[in-house]
Amino acid sequence: MHTNLRFVLSTLALAAFAVAQSPFTPGNLVVSRIGDGSAALTSAATARFLDEFTPAGVLVQTIALPTAPSGGNFAFTASGSATSEGFVSQSADGRYLILAGYSAVPGTLSVVSTTSAATPRVVARVALDGTVDTSTALVDAYSGNNIRSAASTNGTDLWTAGTATTTGGVRYTTFGATTTTQLSTSPTNTRVVNIVAGQLYTSAASGAFQGVAAVGTGLPTTSGQTTTLLSGFPTTTGPSAYDYYFADANTLYVADDRITAAGGIQKWVLAVGTWTLVQTLTPATGVGCRGLSGFTEGGVTTLFATTTNNLLVSVVDTGPTSTFSTLVTGVTNTALRDVQWVRTPSSVTYSGTSCANSFGTPTVAVAGGRPVAGNASFAINAGNCGPANITVFLLRFGPVLPFGVPLPSTPACALVYVAADAILPTFSDLGGAATLPIAIPNNASIAGVELANQVAAFDFSLLGFDLPIGTSDAMSVILGN
Repeated sequence: MHTNLRFVLSTLALAAFAVAQSPFTPGNLVVSRIGDGSAALTSAATARFLDEFTPAGVLVQTIALPTAPSGGNFAFTASGSATSEGFVSQSADGRYLILAGYSAVPGTLSVVSTTSAATPRVVARVALDGTVDTSTALVDAYSGNNIRSAASTNGTDLWTAGTATTTGGVRYTTFGATTTTQLSTSPTNTRVVNIVAGQLYTSAASGAFQGVAAVGTGLPTTSGQTTTLLSGFPTTTGPSAYDYYFADANTLYVADDRITAAGGIQKWVLAVGTWTLVQTLTPATGVGCRGLSGFTEGGVTTLFATTTNNLLVSVVDTGPTSTFSTLVTGVTNTALRDVQWVRTPSSVTYSGTSCANSFGTPTVAVAGGRPVAGNASFAINAGNCGPANITVFLLRFGPVLPFGVPLPSTPACALVYVAADAILPTFSDLGGAATLPIAIPNNASIAGVELANQVAAFDFSLLGFDLPIGTSDAMSVILGN
């Protein structure tokens, strides 16, 4: 089953969409679309939309991005004909969709060639509840050229990619700011920036950067960084890499928009420090890909891509003969530029009353940098515990159902919330911190499920109290996908 967008566009012609509609649903797809179908796509500034679909290609909703300034928000458009623009990412914490564009009303001629001083480059932050914020307008970035993509850890720290001789490359800024920091002077022609497992990456097809590269170490925010092409990727002109998806630390899929047998979705595998191209999945003869997203479950990767012939497609990687399915067909005068499979936010919320003698807020530590369901390590950490304390973790999968446990009157703590049916493993804390490893069930059973937890530490230096215990705040973690 796949969706034709014509009925969506006819609806757009009748009524304007509200800036914020319904929340996005984790597990669905969000497509970055350029154009409403009413006029041919040109180099002029063009209206933009986020279309949400189920993984089967059924339309859920459309959110129209601002076409005029309003309050603290700027207009947010893209060039209608610049195929290198329009990418969308999801913040590392999962709470926002992040896009880049221009503060220009639709119809602004040759929007790419405008100066950033006159036409700021804008980073849009769209919360998963559908709220749109376009208040970050950059006056010193990608002047006279393309801004293409943006990424974020938390909706506040922002990284952008695009091209310009002196104001291009990967840059760092913050939510609501007007200026940026260029992280590296080479390359200055970059495409899709993203954050994976706490490392900043960009794709490029410029000079000796023909593929995916790491920008600095970790998440840099200062100038003077070195951009390093992943070992094994080519250094001579030919490839045309755009979006990419890390299935795991050793498996990387890259969208290539060449309309030859080399285009499509490339699969790269890391072995002995070098990445090797092992296969290319092509949607059809003469069709390449630019947008790419996906998820991996039980060792099997499902990919979603936007193609050079304006389709949204999916494919399960079962090898070189994997078959593509068409989910959505873009219509005349629109462009499906990118797709993002929506992860469950890795959100942490706190309840209960803090204790004056707290042993630290419990935190989440995960291989890969975020709570990942399915074949992943996961742990709850309790810090600030005294040596030789006994640390108790109170856990429960499912909704938080708190009941009160009275603590001693000194230190003052009214209630500590723990979950019913809690598991009570105990650990002797010998190093100032305690860790509880947790086996994560398969993706379908745990995605989006709350893990309620409370950490208590028995401190034998507190023997003067009725009960020698210190506690953390309670919290619940919603596991991501």
